[in-house]
Amino acid sequence: MLDIPFDFEIRARRSTKAKQLPTVLIRNEVAQIINAMDGTTRLMAELMYGSGMRSLEVIRLRVHDIDFENIQIYIRNAKGGKDRKTMLPSVLIERLQAHIAIVSELHKDDLAAGYGSVYLPPALARKYPNAALSFGWQ
Repeated sequence: MLDIPFDFEIRARRSTKAKQLPTVLIRNEVAQIINAMDGTTRLMAELMYGSGMRSLEVIRLRVHDIDFENIQIYIRNAKGGKDRKTMLPSVLIERLQAHIAIVSELHKDDLAAGYGSVYLPPALARKYPNAALSFGWQ
């Protein structure tokens, strides 16, 4: 502070940021949106709603990141580049297991056709050369 006296009175207030409240849907609205979906997209939406996952986290989810025994989901490289855990909604366990069984069969067919490889970070691909073809990384 300069502590310099002024010859006049200053009537000033600090500016304030306008409070922008987030848009939150009520349960009825969420239920209507989810009920309008079907298949994999519905399962993804239910996972996001039930576990608090972000859309990109659901898209990047791999089979080995789902821990049915401890009822949790491991989220790799989440916001801020950090890993975290979240709960696995118990109402989705059976449907997730059924979906994984279907995807497992598709993966076997893809491997037989010469496909079925997924992207792995370069260091991991060097360390585990066959991991890109294993089902857990799908």
